[in-house]
This record gives sequence, C-alpha cells and structure tokens, in this order.
Amino acid sequence: MDTKLAKNYTIIFLIILNLVLFILSFLLEEKYKITKERENTIVSYLEQENVKIYADLPKKYYPMPKISMKKTKNDDLVLQKIFFNNNENLIRTEKFEDTIFKQGEKTLKINNLFIYFQDLEKKDNFEYNKENCKKIAEEYKSLIQEVYGKMYLDRIIEQKDYFLVSYIQKVDNYKIFNNILNIKIYNNGEVDIYFNNYQKPDTISEKINICSSDEATYTFVKEIKNLIPDKEIYIRQVDLGYYLKDTEENISFSFTPYYRFYIKGEETPFYINAYTNTFEYEPVIVDTEEIF
Repeated sequence: MDTKLAKNYTIIFLIILNLVLFILSFLLEEKYKITKERENTIVSYLEQENVKIYADLPKKYYPMPKISMKKTKNDDLVLQKIFFNNNENLIRTEKFEDTIFKQGEKTLKINNLFIYFQDLEKKDNFEYNKENCKKIAEEYKSLIQEVYGKMYLDRIIEQKDYFLVSYIQKVDNYKIFNNILNIKIYNNGEVDIYFNNYQKPDTISEKINICSSDEATYTFVKEIKNLIPDKEIYIRQVDLGYYLKDTEENISFSFTPYYRFYIKGEETPFYINAYTNTFEYEPVIVDTEEIF
C-alpha cells in the first residue's frame, strides 16, 4: 500500500472526525442554552405580571449531578485568633451544644450549624459608606478564607441602617448556597457576622437534566405572587447552584441543583428546585436575640 496515500487518508479522516465532533459540540451547546426568543418571552411575561427584573438570567442549563459534602469541624482556637486580638479577659462558656466566647463588646458563638460573631463596640466618627464597609468586610473575609477556602463576593446591599456584604463559595464554578459569609456593618460601626461551611464535595449521582432559568422564573413569579400578592416584586438576583435543604433530616448532606432568587426588600432568598421546577421557601432568618 502507498504509505503517502495512507497518510493522506488518515489526515482526511481526522479532519472529518474533528468537524463532526465540533458540530456535535455546537448542537449540544445550543440544546442547553436559552435563545433570544425565549428571553423575550419571559421578559414579556414578567411585564404582564407587573414584575420588574434587574438581573441577568443564567443562560445555560447543562445536566447536573447531586453532590454530597461534609459539615466542617470548626477549630475553636483558630476562630479565637480570627475574631479576637488576644486572649485577655476572654470568657468561655458552654450552653447545650454551643461554645460561646466573650470579650468586652465582642461575642463569638460556635456550634455544629453555624458560626456567629458580634462586635457591639460603637466607633466614634465612623465613616459609614459602601466603600469603607466593603473594606472592613474584606478584612474579615481574608482571615476566614485562609482557614475555610476561597470565597467570592456575592452581593452588597444597603438597608436602613447597615450594609450587608455577602460572600459565597463554589464547587466546579457552581455556587454552594449554604456556604455563605454574611457580614453586616452598621452605621455606628457595629458588626454582625454569620458563617456556614461544608467541605470535601463528592459526586453521588449521574448528571440529571435540570429546568432552564426562564422556566424557573415563570414558576417563581407564579408562586411568589401567591405568597405576597399585594407587594410589588423586584427581582434583584437570579443564579444557579447547589443547595442543601432540610439539614436536620438530610443526614447524608445531599446537595441538589437549585435556582436562587432574591427580591427587593427581602434578605432571605427563595428557591426553585432545578430538577423538579418546584418552588421551595424556607424562611431562614438569623435572630440575634435567639442566638445569644
């Protein structure tokens, strides 16, 4: 057989194979991508329902597996170094499953569910603005992520008397909605910090088809108007990630794909299960009086 001819046939075959793979990849990409027509349709629906949206919808909805993560074991000594400058006059108490440290106006509570820190020291001539509050939050975030891993800025919102700076962690570029760091900086310099963390993700299922963000938005709007019918709805943020629901019953810590929705005037997010396209609302509100 002519060696040169065989080589040419091989090159032609590889070119055709690459072309076929490219076409298949393109078709797969388009299959799980929202078209402009679908975007226009959901926007039109929102206008009809008098719902305003100030957020971009996730454009792609590739199949996603379930994952499992373990609850992080917190090190009391490490956390003391993060939140207290020294151990002078540091008082430690135990209350049920909680470990509480107190030093002056600062209080740190550690348990199996979350970490909560509060600094009630009012600061004279405190420079209360978005830039300074973000700077303070970044300092705390840098210390915490040295221990718990990289965190990404999720959102900054201004409320009546404080700025909320929120950070989140990711796995395979998907947000883990339970791995959050919420830092509130008040106009008098007081600080509240809420932190929750899971580690060591493990895939526990095959990739499963999920609904698209326009389908999830349709379901969300229909349900939210039933939940709060007399309130004007402004959607501020929509994203796709993993969420652990029912932590007390979900002993395997199985995380499922969800769409997360934030609306104006509500700190607590709303969720749409991306597998079933169903609305699920869990009012998780941190009450300082209940924590301490």
